[in-house]
Amino acid sequence: MWPPRFPNTASIMPKNNIVKHRTEKEIRESIINSCSGFDANYILKLGDEEIRNLKGPKKFSGDSNYYKAMTLCEFDKGVLLLNSVSDLYQVFALDFCRNLQKEFNCINPSEKSLAEVTALNFVRVLAIQRKIKYVSDSVKTRYDMQYLAVLSKELDRAERHYLTSLQALKMLKNPPMEVNIKTQTAVVGQNQIVQANNKQNSNDS
Repeated sequence: MWPPRFPNTASIMPKNNIVKHRTEKEIRESIINSCSGFDANYILKLGDEEIRNLKGPKKFSGDSNYYKAMTLCEFDKGVLLLNSVSDLYQVFALDFCRNLQKEFNCINPSEKSLAEVTALNFVRVLAIQRKIKYVSDSVKTRYDMQYLAVLSKELDRAERHYLTSLQALKMLKNPPMEVNIKTQTAVVGQNQIVQANNKQNSNDS
């Protein structure tokens, strides 16, 4: 039989095939529940996959998922802190930060972050001091003197930042005592005097 007969596609299509449009609220909830690629749980899973089958030491680059997972433990590992200082101060910076956390019994993230900022600012003081010593030992031109003056200002600023962060850490752990002096008794006494005077004035009149 020619031409061949094809089945009627309309008869095999599912009936009532109506596409339901999602509301704005449903779309927002779907997006909120989805993973952005920067969520901590997602990064931890990817980092675990990178180290699960390791058979020996391996150096991870800054864009690896394991490195990103390490930053989630910043206040324990200090990865970002170490990247903020030169190699000369890395060991000291991490140990100083941990000692500050012990000294002030830092438990909350806000407390630990202040300890890290304090350690970072103190390392800045040391680094600038080292530069000043180097320039002072080899001053030859007026440009060296100008550079030395700039370093002196930077040193003052770094010391202020260090003392400010240290004071903030102390106040956070040991807030100043608040003393409230109630003057209600004295006010009542004054009111009584005023009332007595008013009565006396009314009697005189």
